[in-house]
Amino acid sequence: MRKMFKRFIAVALAGMLLASSGCSGGAGNGAAAYKSTFMQTIETLNPYLLTGNYSFVANTIDGLVENDRYGQYVPSLAQSWTSNDDDSVWTFKLREGLKWVNDLGQQTRYPVTAHDFVEALRYVSDPAVGAKNFSTIRSVISGLSDYYFALDDIDSGDDTTRTREDVYPTFDTDVGVKAIDDYTLEYTLSGSTPYFLSYLVIELFLPLNKAFLDTVGESYGTAKDKLLYNGGYYISDWDRDKQVIMTQNPYYWDKEHITVKTLEYQKVADEVTGLELFQRGEITSATLTAEQFTALKGTDWEKNIYLSEKSPLTYWFTFNYHSDNPEFAAMLQNVNFRKAILYAMDRVTLSALWEPENPAFFTRNTIIPEETMYNSKGVDYTDQPNLKPFKDQIPYDPAKAKDFMLKAIEESVDPDGTIRGVTPGYVDMLPVTDFNVDGKLPIDLVFVCTQDELEIKKSLLFREMMISALGSENINVILGYSVNSFSEEVFEPMNFDLVDDSYSFRFADPSANLARITTDGSMNEGGYDVPEYDALVERALAATDIDQRYELFSEAEKYMLENVYLMPYLTGGGSYNMTHEVPFTTPQGAFGLSKYKMKGAIIQDTPITAAEYSQRKEELEKEKASMLG
Repeated sequence: MRKMFKRFIAVALAGMLLASSGCSGGAGNGAAAYKSTFMQTIETLNPYLLTGNYSFVANTIDGLVENDRYGQYVPSLAQSWTSNDDDSVWTFKLREGLKWVNDLGQQTRYPVTAHDFVEALRYVSDPAVGAKNFSTIRSVISGLSDYYFALDDIDSGDDTTRTREDVYPTFDTDVGVKAIDDYTLEYTLSGSTPYFLSYLVIELFLPLNKAFLDTVGESYGTAKDKLLYNGGYYISDWDRDKQVIMTQNPYYWDKEHITVKTLEYQKVADEVTGLELFQRGEITSATLTAEQFTALKGTDWEKNIYLSEKSPLTYWFTFNYHSDNPEFAAMLQNVNFRKAILYAMDRVTLSALWEPENPAFFTRNTIIPEETMYNSKGVDYTDQPNLKPFKDQIPYDPAKAKDFMLKAIEESVDPDGTIRGVTPGYVDMLPVTDFNVDGKLPIDLVFVCTQDELEIKKSLLFREMMISALGSENINVILGYSVNSFSEEVFEPMNFDLVDDSYSFRFADPSANLARITTDGSMNEGGYDVPEYDALVERALAATDIDQRYELFSEAEKYMLENVYLMPYLTGGGSYNMTHEVPFTTPQGAFGLSKYKMKGAIIQDTPITAAEYSQRKEELEKEKASMLG
């Protein structure tokens, strides 16, 4: 109970600061509507099948918890919760008396209960539904993975001894979720999970009313009247290729913090149209491309353009440890060769392809993103002693790169230039590329990307960096491009020596990424085998004390970075924006749906200036610091 008392104190303090900041109420709100745009056709409203447009589900269906504007987890449909000593069993007490509403904003006969959360998990754990990102949660809840794969084996024909009807009852007996009563929900997890709240803001944990689902069947989410709503808004109009309108839910449990009456989104062809609409005063917010930002420099609009925050998404380079190119395969085993590549790569220059104004802002040198997790003392995970040197220093040093390259050559190449262990021959990486190797210097390296214009520029820059720093007598960069499917032509057949990719960070624990880059991990695209790292991760996974856990994971991450098994280099997010929405008045958070919510939004008559954005950000950081201190 002491542990939960501390949590509630933090929640209460967050609420007091939120109220005192004057940024969450309706007073002074200058607009009754928030208006924005979208570019991709909305194929479904089914919250579990979305691949984008998360604003629509975030604002219309609430889960157990949400983030406040400081990023802390606060009550939503659950008014309180407790966990056992090792955080493996979590119990939530739901608000009573709430009902789902329909697309007319009318209360239905369906109450919002604990059973809705049980049924939602039953629904998404059926492989026939095809819930997006289900792999994120299937190993978290006790028995869930076994249930999912039992159905999957039946569907694929791998199990002919049972039917789906045989497996269905095992959900209630074997899967770790149950409604203790109508308003008490219990999750039993696969192990200690002190960061479980960070899962609960993911769409896969949103509730679903079974009685309503039974009435609509497979048409669930295919129209606005084929969905129920319990959030701050309900969808009052939806045209897949035209618009979405959300209207304030009059029965919402927290309606005093729904400060904007309607949320209106219209479909546009591109950012150019969005900018034109904003400049004409027809929409509230607009996102700009780097080219648009450059074009507006020196105009009256420049003062209104601000750079939004980086996202937890990380881009990194992956080596192919099973390359068919014998020259690269031989040299890759040498850590000095890998370090030579690392120090020859100028990630700031690469970042400038997307962000010419402030490219260093977007570089990232760690696997786990910054400003997403903090230990008991409020220290950022990436500021751990094991990681801070990597975080703070961009590893670009052509002189050091050349030194590492010469060391690698001394260790792996004979005096006559012959690379040890390499047999000359033909290398087939078609349809990407093919070539012959002679087993001598320079070392052939195949760098592969897509045929997107900026990707091609990136590949040319990368080749120039390598040759400039390492010498054309030592390395030859062969550029390859996928023709159709990058996955089918490059990743699956491993037709590359080096590629870059991006990975999301889905919940608030280092294991979210570090456990997925082990030898058998789902993100080990390069096929390396590093038992030392695997052992470090196993040790970290066993730690339940958060400070010890972070320290052990940081040790594991340091090992991967120090030995250059992969190379993080860039962040996601950070777009240029103009808006009438006052910054940092709505929920914030690194994970899930809360950051798309418009609860507490203040819309002012004039566009926000970059100076106002910076001031608001500074004020928020001071408030957060006072909460921790």
